[in-house]
Amino acid sequence: MSSRKLILAIVTVLVIVTAWKIDRDQAPTTEIASTQLYPELIEQLNDVQHVAIETVRRSIELAKTEDGWVVGNRDNFPARFSTIKNMLMNLAELTIVEKKTSKPENYAQLAVDGMDKEDSESILIRLDHRDGAELASLIIGNERSGSRLDSPNYYVRKSGEASALLVQGDLSISPDPQEWMETDIVDVTTERVRQVRINRNLGTPIIVSKEKPGEDFFTLQAIPTGFTEKSRAVISSLGALLQGVKFDDVMAAHKAEGALSRTIVEIQTFDGLVANLEQIDFKDKVYVQFRFEFNPDTVVPLEEDGTEDSGERDAGKAGSPPSVADEVTELNARVAGWVYVLPDYKMRMLDKRFEDMIKPAEPAPQDTAKTGSE
Repeated sequence: MSSRKLILAIVTVLVIVTAWKIDRDQAPTTEIASTQLYPELIEQLNDVQHVAIETVRRSIELAKTEDGWVVGNRDNFPARFSTIKNMLMNLAELTIVEKKTSKPENYAQLAVDGMDKEDSESILIRLDHRDGAELASLIIGNERSGSRLDSPNYYVRKSGEASALLVQGDLSISPDPQEWMETDIVDVTTERVRQVRINRNLGTPIIVSKEKPGEDFFTLQAIPTGFTEKSRAVISSLGALLQGVKFDDVMAAHKAEGALSRTIVEIQTFDGLVANLEQIDFKDKVYVQFRFEFNPDTVVPLEEDGTEDSGERDAGKAGSPPSVADEVTELNARVAGWVYVLPDYKMRMLDKRFEDMIKPAEPAPQDTAKTGSE
């Protein structure tokens, strides 16, 4: 290589290095090397005993007891541990992407303004140590959108600190207590159900039933003369009262002691399960209390050919008396001590009245055909 070409090469390298150094030195001071937001939290997770999640509209309190995690502001109803574990791990793994504004007037744009304003969209989460010390207190704002992001990004601000930050990690944390509880109550298919009886304080009882598990429709009993079923589909829908039942809210049953009972429901299955539901008025809500029992006298025997009838559940002898007795034990352990607010569509089923189920029968057409010749 000639001396001229060598000199040009050296100059080119120097220009590139100098440009890189200038660009690095003039880079925005908001950039931060990726570091954990709470670097010590991962070692303290087992010491977390209390979690508070709050918005301006709702809140939830989670606490660790000797029997496991509970929802404190739902009378210590058992909490879903897997959801709590995932949330704590996600908080511990948050990494800082960059600093954002430190000006309070800009907080609302990122939704990191906190709980001081009625229209705030912030979520505040606080973790407390078992000795009462605060481990973390974080205001969670908007999620940053973008198709090129490998993982979720959120705007946050540590409580009491001025700087809002952009962090990487999952902060999809809900203040809705339902998200932290196992809301399943009971799930009995309509095929198993033999009879549903709804007794209201006032009015005619509703009784719907069917003869065999394989039948698709239920029949309304005790229809008065001159009336007929209004809708077979509506009548048969009552057979699904115990199917896929979840709750919208829950309360300790002792709080409702002495409250007015508006409806008593008894549901019998072909395999001997008996469910009793009591609808209770308490303050501004209507709760439902569940009780279950096994009644061997109501078990429908095997078909004449010796095979199990079509109402038999899967998995071997799942519908035999011992299995149903075990099911009853499990169900009662789940619902004992609690009353529930059910979804609206279930409550509408419980609120049906006998008069809603019938209509006047149409008169039979007159036979005008002549029976003989003149």
